[in-house]
Amino acid sequence: MRAMAPRWRVLAVLTFVRLGMGFQFQSVAAVSPFLSESLGFDAAQIGLLIGIYSLPGALFALPGGLLGARMGDKRACLLGLVLMLVGGIGVAVSTNFEAAFAARAVSGAGAVILNVMVTKMIADWFAGREIVLAMAVLMNAWPIGISVAL
Repeated sequence: MRAMAPRWRVLAVLTFVRLGMGFQFQSVAAVSPFLSESLGFDAAQIGLLIGIYSLPGALFALPGGLLGARMGDKRACLLGLVLMLVGGIGVAVSTNFEAAFAARAVSGAGAVILNVMVTKMIADWFAGREIVLAMAVLMNAWPIGISVAL
């Protein structure tokens, strides 16, 4: 079997990263019974924790692209991953709503930077008919991550 071309390996890594974004996005809904029972979060607070993950998209999409242009693709992706990791750990260890809310916002900011950068990287690495397949694989990782979380 022929070795996988480097750009297809990049697609596999970026797809795995995007899969993690979908998983992280839906993780609060998956553990909502625990949040209600153990920490006393009500439905509105759980909804806010789910929603705050997407809010940074409105704030950081354009600056995220500019950051990527300044830092480079790989460094910007690493920054996004670090923010997602810090935010994820922050939610896991939080004992009150405010801490969990702030941690989810940090995770969401990292996810936005990653979303912008992985899409740009796919556009850079693939051309012609290949970009259609590559973008379809990448975009479908998000709902798969959500399905796995549920």
